[in-house]
Amino acid sequence: MKWITHQATAVAAAVALHLPAAGVAAACAGAVLPDVLDQRMAGLAPTRRGRQKIFNAVHRGTTHWFGWWLALCAAALVLPVAELGPIGRDVLLGLGFGGLSHVVLDMLTPSGVPLTPFSRKNKFSLKLCSTGSLGEYCFLACVVGLTWWFYGEDLLRMTRHLARMKML
Repeated sequence: MKWITHQATAVAAAVALHLPAAGVAAACAGAVLPDVLDQRMAGLAPTRRGRQKIFNAVHRGTTHWFGWWLALCAAALVLPVAELGPIGRDVLLGLGFGGLSHVVLDMLTPSGVPLTPFSRKNKFSLKLCSTGSLGEYCFLACVVGLTWWFYGEDLLRMTRHLARMKML
């Protein structure tokens, strides 16, 4: 899936789950975090093989295992608020939720996601649509349309709130 689909879906789901504004913003960032981490790993590799080759070798590996993101969500819910602070909890939960939504969406593509954290052999895929395909864009249009229909006022209110906090 393209980043815009990951981010729009994570924001839609976070709003539907009534996460606070900081959690929704963090979900938007977390929605692309698995790919960003893969890009950073590729950037650390020796340049003689080329970054694209390294990226292809690590992409949809351990960063795309659902367990890490589920653990992040669980940590946000289990750790005492005194440790994280209320906004810290929202941000941690949003990042975990965004990463989890990324993995779920990538599960819809033929490439799939790993079933275990350190193996690229056993992958799970529903093979519903390919990245950048008409199917993905129809899915994205439905997500955006339904989100606006049901939560347009909430999104406008959150956008104003985040702008006041200088997060946008």
